[in-house]
Amino acid sequence: LDDLNQVWCAGSNARGQLGDGSDDDRDELTRVTGIGEMSGLAVGLFDTTCAWNEGGDLFCWGSNEFGVLASEDLDQSSTPVRIDGLPPVKDVTLGGFHACAVTDDDEAYCWGRNDKGQIGVGGRQGDVIHTPQQVTIPGGVHQIQVGGAHSCAVNQTGELFCWGTNAEGQLGIALDDVAAVTLPEPVVFLPGAVVDLKVAFRHTCILVGERRRLYCWGDNSQGQFGLDDLEPRFEPVEIADIAYADELAVAAGQTCARIDDQVYCAGEVLRPVEVARETGEGYFFRPSQALQHTEQMWSGGLAICGLADEAALACRGVQPGGGTPMP
Repeated sequence: LDDLNQVWCAGSNARGQLGDGSDDDRDELTRVTGIGEMSGLAVGLFDTTCAWNEGGDLFCWGSNEFGVLASEDLDQSSTPVRIDGLPPVKDVTLGGFHACAVTDDDEAYCWGRNDKGQIGVGGRQGDVIHTPQQVTIPGGVHQIQVGGAHSCAVNQTGELFCWGTNAEGQLGIALDDVAAVTLPEPVVFLPGAVVDLKVAFRHTCILVGERRRLYCWGDNSQGQFGLDDLEPRFEPVEIADIAYADELAVAAGQTCARIDDQVYCAGEVLRPVEVARETGEGYFFRPSQALQHTEQMWSGGLAICGLADEAALACRGVQPGGGTPMP
């Protein structure tokens, strides 16, 4: 999203996710066709992209697998499709194969794959929901984030709710024998209001209270909690090394926090586990060389990127043949 509010994309394009009217891969940024000035942009974990304008109209393109384009008639679209059935939106998040939006009236709507109850409307109601459904969050929605098959939202007073799969504890509800939850479930025993929420494919992290302390839970198979182990957590655990964080970003197997002008990251990225263990890489929060000049971060499926200067991006993530598996 450039300073003229135009959307540009690059990379793989087999499902039309670049929005340029073709299925040709691009190694240079190409402008998305058919939409004007946009105020926000969301990139999905798998081949779908969305953008919304100042008036709250939402447009998406790319893969429609499991109904992320909110259509029963499309397999995919290489040009933007307007998502109907939504009030004006001000924020959108894309996960594995489902999407959620926050409206101007602080309401939540979700649609797409629902095999684990990740839409949050109770029951499974079939594996796919093509029409955006309102999700009941007590107290009005402040922020919403979705992962591979789970979703979480923070209300206006800083209370946290999660739903969907809990196979690796990513709901934070302290129950390792509950496989999935189909309605928003409160995450309790937090020491204060949630001030920021980030959801990765299989883990969840938040910043809490005035000290903006970091708590994480769920999958920890790449050491992304910085706790010197690979054990999952089924309830929020404080990461004592991180406080007064200005910004938080997560990706598959990674967690990063920016404190002032330094970014600290944990999670196995490029090395085999046994090598990383010897050096301590990935098992503790350490300054990130890749993101050392970052002023703003974004979470992706397999990478965390940041704005290095006015016209350059820096990224920390998985390369082909790296140690972190595809989720």
